[in-house]
Amino acid sequence: MPGTKPITVTSHVARDFLQNAAYFNTMAKVVWEYLANSLDAAKEGVPAVVAAEVTSNYATISDNGCGMSRERLRNFFQMHGENVQRRRGKRVRGRFGTGKCAAFGLASELRIDTIQAGLRNVVRLRRNDIQQARSGDPFPVQDVVVNEPTDKDDGTIVEIRRFNIRRPNVDRVISYVERHLSRHHQRAHVTINGHECKFEEPPFVERFESLPPPEVVQHTGEVKLVVKVSPVPLNDDVRGIDVLSHGIWHETTLAGIERHERANYIFGEIDVPILEDGEWPIPAFDNTRNNTLNRQNPVVVVLLGWLSEELERIRLDLVEKERQRRESQAAKRLAKEAQKIANVLNEDFAQQEMELELTRRVSKRSGGRSVREILDEHGELWPGGGNQPTPWQQTGSPHDSGTRGTLGGDGDTPRPGPTARPGDEPGARKSTTSGRRKRRRAVFSIDYENVTAERPRSRYESDTKSIFINLDHPQIASAYEAGGRRTQARPFREICYEVAGVEYAIALPHEKAEKDELYNASDALYDVRDTINRVTRRFMQILNP
Repeated sequence: MPGTKPITVTSHVARDFLQNAAYFNTMAKVVWEYLANSLDAAKEGVPAVVAAEVTSNYATISDNGCGMSRERLRNFFQMHGENVQRRRGKRVRGRFGTGKCAAFGLASELRIDTIQAGLRNVVRLRRNDIQQARSGDPFPVQDVVVNEPTDKDDGTIVEIRRFNIRRPNVDRVISYVERHLSRHHQRAHVTINGHECKFEEPPFVERFESLPPPEVVQHTGEVKLVVKVSPVPLNDDVRGIDVLSHGIWHETTLAGIERHERANYIFGEIDVPILEDGEWPIPAFDNTRNNTLNRQNPVVVVLLGWLSEELERIRLDLVEKERQRRESQAAKRLAKEAQKIANVLNEDFAQQEMELELTRRVSKRSGGRSVREILDEHGELWPGGGNQPTPWQQTGSPHDSGTRGTLGGDGDTPRPGPTARPGDEPGARKSTTSGRRKRRRAVFSIDYENVTAERPRSRYESDTKSIFINLDHPQIASAYEAGGRRTQARPFREICYEVAGVEYAIALPHEKAEKDELYNASDALYDVRDTINRVTRRFMQILNP
């Protein structure tokens, strides 16, 4: 109708800004966002240098990039604005124009100090300024320095202050950044709190290349899948196929086989340019900063379906090879030897747990009781004050002085108090059940693996208390050759026993530290040496029956 005001789409700028900031919910994501901006802003032909400092009070990200003019700063603070580098034809990571709000996912103040072409500009934005823009109108960014002449080099310093979180985990930030740098294909020198960030690709023992069939090519274009097989299980940050587009990383995936056997040995990459170049009603990406492709996009659906088939084929082959390895005679002999080693370590560990429990009981006792007073005639703990069952439990009435004919009260004839009878009250490790001793179940396990000569000769998985011996390590491989390539040969057995004993000696202080808050570094050093001497003597009794 004439005079009717048209309906238009509007946005509440402040709410939009803070809602997008909520996607940056970890310190690692926040630091990486600005650090990646610095990498994107690197000068042509000049290696990017970025230094980040992360503390409990602030985080700064400094670079030697192009810097920003005042006009560029204005564009930087435009929500969902077009990426200037993309407009110039440069392949960069920024896509949604929301990264400038990253600081407010965890903090309340953002300061940008930037120099370009001899002019310095400094601006500041605070959460209060954003929240006061209740009407939805644009909110101002405070000018601190405007076009100040300077002879300093171009570059930008991003400063984030007034965190709303506790102390940040810097190690996690470094790990996150290093993993992302491995997918960032440009020369760069990046440090965090003085640590130079580098990512080393895991070693691999097999490599496969696959090309998609014609029915997949018509959706994805001509692409090549590279799959590598690690000799050891990989953690969540490393395993999986990196999906790139023009070298820009968008997701790492195992395409639905994540929980299947041997899937955690697989990693690799595939570059799919059409993901960046194509246009669809349903986009291939989203702006949640979770580094995932949009499963509703038709090309993504076809791509992940094909990846799932290829990875499952490789996984099944790995499972079959592992089955054949375990069924071989050599593997069976190694398994028997591993059990002998494990028996020694578990017997030793049981004794260490008993001694640790005794120490804990003594440290918690009230009064002047000695260790002798809390043991029975067999060296078992009396009940009370511990956290593991004993073969005894308390019985009888509570202690009191008492009188004849009454319970409790004052008197001159003490009445007997609690005594002990067979039971299972907390106090020490449980060693009897119904009058018969019960053997403690195994805790540590030993296994062998071929994980290349470059890897350590052994490793320890604390979650499963598993010690793995690397058969490819030069020292162990040499002993195998010296023994005529026989697993039952004395040189090979001796080195495997020694390796397992050392790994156990190093692992034991970690186990003790979890149970004893007073355990310190000097105790650990002493215990490592003492444990090696103790278990190797026991090993010799097996090797020399």
